[in-house]
Amino acid sequence: MKSEVDPAKEQRVLLQTENLSKLFPVKGDKVIGGTKYVHAVDEADVTISENEVVGLVGESGCGKTTLGRLVLRLMEPSKGTAFFLIPRSSLDRYRSVPVGSKEARTIEKEYSIYRFDRRKMKEFRKNTQIVFQDPFSSLDPHMTIRAIVAEPMKAHHYRPKNEIDTKVSKLLEECGLGEQFLEKLPHELSGGQRQRVAIARALAMSPRLIVLDEPTSALDVSVQAQILNLLKRFKSELGLSFLFISHHLAVVRQMSDEIYVMYAGQIVERGETEAVFNSPAHPYTIALMSAIPVPDPTTKREKILLKGEIPDLVRPPGGCRFHPRCPSALGNCGWSPEEVIASLSEVLASSGLPSVSEALKSRDCRVIDGQTFEAHVGESLDESKTESIRRVVAEKRDNQSHFALRAVKEITSQSDTTGATIRVSLTMSLVPKFTGLDKRHFVACNLFPPGSAGRDGSHEFGGVEPPVRGEQH
Repeated sequence: MKSEVDPAKEQRVLLQTENLSKLFPVKGDKVIGGTKYVHAVDEADVTISENEVVGLVGESGCGKTTLGRLVLRLMEPSKGTAFFLIPRSSLDRYRSVPVGSKEARTIEKEYSIYRFDRRKMKEFRKNTQIVFQDPFSSLDPHMTIRAIVAEPMKAHHYRPKNEIDTKVSKLLEECGLGEQFLEKLPHELSGGQRQRVAIARALAMSPRLIVLDEPTSALDVSVQAQILNLLKRFKSELGLSFLFISHHLAVVRQMSDEIYVMYAGQIVERGETEAVFNSPAHPYTIALMSAIPVPDPTTKREKILLKGEIPDLVRPPGGCRFHPRCPSALGNCGWSPEEVIASLSEVLASSGLPSVSEALKSRDCRVIDGQTFEAHVGESLDESKTESIRRVVAEKRDNQSHFALRAVKEITSQSDTTGATIRVSLTMSLVPKFTGLDKRHFVACNLFPPGSAGRDGSHEFGGVEPPVRGEQH
């Protein structure tokens, strides 16, 4: 007789997000047919295993904090879900069935934090906590330190009640604060002491997962080291898991087992920390790494200064969201007809073809679809002039200021009695998919298309989805 797997011993994933997205409506900015939305987090897949620290890095405003709040259900998602303590077999099954199917809904009802009933939600709250960036704003200024640390225990009916004060004193002592702090108010403590109180409060109910949202960025460097060492000790001694959100790359490298790189609401690279730091693949990750100071005055590192601005997430760029600033952008990275028109008009104006340049700027220039546009020129264009336009595009397409010209696939012209119509066709844009560079490292970039060779030259990892790692318990 075939033996069944004991659910208690089956491999589980502590936290797994699936296509998690969050849109925020823009107040007072209505458009015909609906409301405009900020795409704060877009289809983020994050895996956190038991006793693991996952680092989340990126520029300010990229969606890191929003993602951290989503995985704790401090806000509801616009799309996608997040599973807590889900067996690996159930997760694999969920990914194999159609979205919205009866079986998918059954799995979501059992393991999705957004479908938990009151009882499951309370248990989830006990198992997850957060430490905010500013400890002063996250501590009630009217409560004593004793009351602040005891509050979660009272909220979750800690038993026996008469041991709450003893546990509060022990937690503060483990966080480096003595009994003399019990009756103090938050404003009487330094920044580092307040953050220790916040950590003690987060540990009060012995959680499995703590989200650390820039926990050291508001502290002095010497205090930062103390707090980080404290967190590492608790992770080792208590078997905790952290989602460590930070823009400080050196700190993330010191703390994390795995790292996720986020840009404009999307995860663009992920993998084991040393694999990502030693061999960054996405151009955005490479630029981030180039900004890390090297503690050796004899070592020179070229800092990559990205051009352009962070994209407007109300109207995010198509294809790869990084392509307008990317120093390695390809023609299929998502260039819009408007971007190509602006660049083409500029280069033709300085290349002896002002009439075509003006036509591209005029109302006579129209976008036919996402891959084609045309403009009417008030003079005839013979094949030699059309070839001159093609030649200018070929000459300027490798200038980073005009990378949009790399999207030009074909240029044709047709003359009539009123002049000529120039027609430009563009390469089809591709949304980057995650490709495995090796078993520990994955990137979403059109420089590494699915099916391309891994770093070892084989095709073993090309296009492979990152494995979900769980722990036995």
